[in-house]
Amino acid sequence: MKSLFPIFLILLSVYIYSCANQGTPTGGPRDTIPPLLIESTPANKSINFKGQEFKYVFNERVNADKLKSQLLITPHIENKFNLKVKKNELTITFDEKFMDSTTYTLNFSDGVVDVTEKNPAINLSFAFSTGHYIDSIYVNGKITNLYNNENQKDFVVGLYQITDSIDLLKDKPRYFTKTNEQGQFLIENIKNGFYKILTFKDENKNLIFNPDKEAHGFLADSLDLTTSQDSVRIHTQLINASEFKFVRAKLTGRYFDTQYNKSIINYQISKLDSLNELPIPPNNKIKGNQIIRFYPRETFEYDVDSLGILLSTTDSMFNQRIDTTYIKFTETSRKPEKFSASFKPTNGAYIDPLIQYNYTFDKPIETFYKDSILIHYDTLQTQVIADSTILWNQNRTELRFETLIDKDYLTTEIDTLLKIYGDTTLTDSISQAKYAYFTQVNPQAISLTFPKGTFISIEGDSTEAVKHKYQFKTLDQLGSVSGFINTDYKSFTLQLVNSKYDIISEVKDSKTFEFPYVKPGKYTFRVMIDNNEDGQWSYGNILKNETPEDVYFYTEIFDVRANWELENIEISF
Repeated sequence: MKSLFPIFLILLSVYIYSCANQGTPTGGPRDTIPPLLIESTPANKSINFKGQEFKYVFNERVNADKLKSQLLITPHIENKFNLKVKKNELTITFDEKFMDSTTYTLNFSDGVVDVTEKNPAINLSFAFSTGHYIDSIYVNGKITNLYNNENQKDFVVGLYQITDSIDLLKDKPRYFTKTNEQGQFLIENIKNGFYKILTFKDENKNLIFNPDKEAHGFLADSLDLTTSQDSVRIHTQLINASEFKFVRAKLTGRYFDTQYNKSIINYQISKLDSLNELPIPPNNKIKGNQIIRFYPRETFEYDVDSLGILLSTTDSMFNQRIDTTYIKFTETSRKPEKFSASFKPTNGAYIDPLIQYNYTFDKPIETFYKDSILIHYDTLQTQVIADSTILWNQNRTELRFETLIDKDYLTTEIDTLLKIYGDTTLTDSISQAKYAYFTQVNPQAISLTFPKGTFISIEGDSTEAVKHKYQFKTLDQLGSVSGFINTDYKSFTLQLVNSKYDIISEVKDSKTFEFPYVKPGKYTFRVMIDNNEDGQWSYGNILKNETPEDVYFYTEIFDVRANWELENIEISF
């Protein structure tokens, strides 16, 4: 028996150790129940509270590691605080006293979770007043994207009290909250008065709207919060809303650049001295259209000549500037920057018989060999571009032209050739090879080609060779969409958009519409409404307190199928 006693001790030790280290059970249902607040000191909606410490008791053990960044306090305060968690109790202690006669709300967001599955406490908020009553005004609503109507999650929604010194670009909101996954928001316990409302994606977490980089939306009219407001709707967009500024003008290697803080949609250049014989150098927009670049010409003597110019520019929000500068070039050994171009329609696109081409270059074009651009009907015929259709923009960085293609040419020619070489009396190998070749030709396809050097920039670099193949649009492969519009608006643009809200086609100011030759897929409609009927849809401008013009979204997403017509769609707005 003595020899068995050590073995018994070993087995007993193993059993005790395994009992002491059970860990989380592997079976059973997962805990999905969030922690529940069962007691607080002071109680929710207490009045005349003058303390700095708050205690919260939950029905299970909690973790508050993220509460420092998640706790939202309105009205906004700079009062720092410390957190302490002991099992199921959370204590928050503030460094300073709160303002007298003020109602405060503490919104915990997702900052308190259980310790097992990290389930966040739901809708956990707490109000108290340092005065004799709790402010009861509230505002709720929804935030959506202006261009695709998607719900905007985690956007700050701020209320700014109307004062003579209010500045939405510098001030923090007095009251604020964040939107949930459905884009909904609720701000409670607001002191009655008039407020400006602004929503923005607070990328740098400082509660101050950055107009350069943060998507935003606002209402032009102030909110009358002498009574509560329900169902406030705001649409957001990502657009540089800062003041349009001239940054600098300087030599950049071979070039002279004038830089702005925002994208430029158009510009005009004139000489300060009309008698100056120096020509305005070739120029174009680069770097996101924020820089107007000037290219050196032989008429300028390096490090000597300068030309004063007047630059009139307009940004995407139709802000305008007029600036003056002096263009000067210096001799340098730096090589030219890389030359690139883009061409539409792209390779493989479906086309109409009347093809509209658009070529864009990142440098002005000096030389263009038009006759090098050829339309090929397989190997049977080629077609050049007509001079009358060619249109360059002012600084020769965009070329547009159109060509009418004989859609039936290949079908007719190939049918004829197949009859010729399909003659059973022709037994030679060449005839048989031609017959086999023409049976493989797609009569609904053409190609466009041009060799390297067709376009040469002002710096002597050229485009690469291009060979693009296209197919004619046919209802065998594509569908069509048509219908009519009910509206009292006189100026609007109806857009057919895909599931990513890319514009497929559009029609302006028409009460009927037809979009033929649409690729199979999912689509819907978007209407850009020109409220002021000035002929163009406006993005709005927060600096001028102008909201974007209206956008209407069709309520359905529909399928377009090959060889199928969707007819009599009614759009009302």
